[in-house]
Amino acid sequence: MPEVTIIGAGVAGCTTAYLLREQGFDVTLVEKGEVGGLLREIEFDSGYHCDSAPHLLFFDREEEAVVGDLFREFTDLEDHRFYAKTYPTGTLSEPHNYPVTRSNISLWDDADEIERELAAAEGKTDADYFEPYMRRQVGERLYERYYRNYTEKHWGIDPARITGDWFDFKISFPDDEDSFFDGGAYYPDRKYSDVLRDMISGCDVVYDGATGFRTDGTEIEAVTTENGQTIDGDIFVSTVDPSFLVDEDVELDYRSMVILGMHVEASERLFPDYVNWGYFPNDYEFTRVTDYDFTPQDIPDGEYILTVEFPCFVGDDVWSQSEEWFEEYFLSFCEEQGIDATTIDAKIRRAPRAYPLPVESEIATFERLNDQLHRYDNMYNLGRVSTYEYIWIKDIVQQAYETADEIAAAEPLET
Repeated sequence: MPEVTIIGAGVAGCTTAYLLREQGFDVTLVEKGEVGGLLREIEFDSGYHCDSAPHLLFFDREEEAVVGDLFREFTDLEDHRFYAKTYPTGTLSEPHNYPVTRSNISLWDDADEIERELAAAEGKTDADYFEPYMRRQVGERLYERYYRNYTEKHWGIDPARITGDWFDFKISFPDDEDSFFDGGAYYPDRKYSDVLRDMISGCDVVYDGATGFRTDGTEIEAVTTENGQTIDGDIFVSTVDPSFLVDEDVELDYRSMVILGMHVEASERLFPDYVNWGYFPNDYEFTRVTDYDFTPQDIPDGEYILTVEFPCFVGDDVWSQSEEWFEEYFLSFCEEQGIDATTIDAKIRRAPRAYPLPVESEIATFERLNDQLHRYDNMYNLGRVSTYEYIWIKDIVQQAYETADEIAAAEPLET
């Protein structure tokens, strides 16, 4: 029976492992840290939890039904309509719609000038880079107030350098307030990490960091690890940074994230009652604050479970700040907004590879590294980090189905 070795036990690795086990393969996962990856929850001493930034499930009920089918094998999925606001003035009492809408224009004193710019704009057209794509669509003033600063803060690079195929389907400009994903979003009744652990319950898990491969020149024979282990297999699947696995002194760059999880008691809710999170394009170090009242937890009145996202690079000052620094930063923000907040519990999680950088130089480096790995006939890869793509859970799950089918077709089991 063919043995499959999968590197990484996040959603990509666990989903692929489950699908292959269901088809009869022997599967071993190699995981440096803990099962779950970025889907692993922040656990508070008070007994509550939250995501490391909101992880919603959304998919087309017809064309992407396999996403819901998979998760429903392990948990009930609750249907939600998620809403957000953006705060371009930095003031919670002045919420604007997110996605940014045409109806936001009336909130500005220079609404007439904005309308003239918008009327003269080309509209939604193809572009290789983010900045011209958005300027042509919304004009100069809206671009500067909502998009440019947020994009530069999130990615840490000039928006004129940002490329890729993500912004044409991830950014919209509707007329009026709209929910995320046209209302087709779900959230599991169980923790993601519990779901993923159940997916791989029939697999062997080796807790060690993969460092490379032993090969015969055309095929991979084994994974080598930080602790000196050699893990054999017939088929190999990677969901991790390809620079970990090639014999070359090069690193891919990623936009990192420090996620502050907060269980607070506060004098009021930060956002309107129906709003789940808010974006902050200007004014503050963080980009997004999420209220987890949509999770299946009985949170007492006057208490809130929140995450606050601080994008950065690993070498930045923000990356190395203490938990107390992040806690005090957020409490100072609350005080500025006239909200009396006290901490019940706070934790931080650092994600060094939160987002592959959508710039041409890094994409070219990835493609060169990826070509080295795919010299081997028995090598497959999927997931956000391993493919260096800004993709969502639904995309990763579909990649897992495609990868499992491809492996099954190449390595039919004996009957």
